[in-house]
Order: sequence, then C-alpha cells, then structure tokens
Amino acid sequence: MTDGARLVRDLDRGLSLPSSWYTDPAGVERERARIFRRSWQYVGRTAQVARAGDYFTAVAGDVPVVVVRSGEGLGAFVNVCRHRRHEVASGAGNCKTLQCPYHAWTYGLDGRLRAAPRSDHEPGFDRDDFPLLPARVDTWGPFVFVNVDPEASPLADMLGELPRIIAGSGLDLAGLRFREREDWEADANWKVLIENFLEC
Repeated sequence: MTDGARLVRDLDRGLSLPSSWYTDPAGVERERARIFRRSWQYVGRTAQVARAGDYFTAVAGDVPVVVVRSGEGLGAFVNVCRHRRHEVASGAGNCKTLQCPYHAWTYGLDGRLRAAPRSDHEPGFDRDDFPLLPARVDTWGPFVFVNVDPEASPLADMLGELPRIIAGSGLDLAGLRFREREDWEADANWKVLIENFLEC
C-alpha cells in the first residue's frame, strides 16, 4: 500500500494527519507556496470598493494586497512598492493615487508607476518597468476574492457548484449586510483550527 493510500485509509477511519504535517516548518512553507499563494482568498466586501477611488488592504495567504476601484473597474495588486519594498497603502479609504510613504513613489489606481522622485536623474529609468505587481481579483455576491497566482484558474472554477447550491437554498447573497469583523490570532498550525471548526 502506498503512503498516499495509507493516509487516505487512516483519514477515512477518523485518524488525524501525521504529526509532522502540523509541526514541520518545511511543510508549512510548502502549504504557503502550493495552497495559499495559488488559491483564491476572501479579502473583503464589494461595499468597501463601491466608488471610484475606494480601496482597502488585506492579506491573501501571506501576501499583502490592495484592492482598488478605478474608473475601469476593480483591480488588485501586491501591496509592495517596487522601490524599497515598503507597503504602499494601509487601511481603507478613497484616493486618486496610491503613494508609498517611504520614498513617495506614486502609482495610479491601475497600478502603473506615475511618479518616482529623482528618477529623472537615473539614466534609462522607465516608469513602465515598475508597476505594482497585479493580483487576480473577482467577486461572488458581496464577497471580494484575490489570487496572487497570475496563472490561477477563474474564481468560478473554485466555487464550482456552490453558487447553485446557495441559490437553491433560498439565501439571497445580495441581501447580506456586514455587521462586524473580528480579528484574532492563534499560535497553532492553520489545519488545527480548520479541523476543529469543521468538527463542530
């Protein structure tokens, strides 16, 4: 019997994953790379970016992102300045540009670099070479999702039959209203928290 088949058999019998899956730092890094940096992550609500210039920041897996509505529509970018790697935006609000607070590199709401102080003294410097790195963004009802993998399949592929199931349940996604957000951290492997939640 292969290790994979043995693992599936044990999980079907109600046993836990091997302990190394919760404690091995290399395993956590593999999960970050293969799961969280390649999958769609819920980051916020469409109401947060209802008007042109609205933006909010979040973390998709472990990558900081900024979601912004420009005149062209919804966009998302890795929230890291291309100059000295400082976070460009913080919190949420409404703006005409995104400006890094470290050295004032200024990006348009489309992610393109608009201004870089003293760059005119750098031979061959081309602002077009330094846009914010794009992230994939999509919505489902009032929910905004981001995927930092440029090769990711569409959000609809991940959702699969879920929209049909929810629609069939009678739940009106458009009628959902935000009440509050609660942030908390636990010094535990993410799988422990998910497994305990799903058991309830």
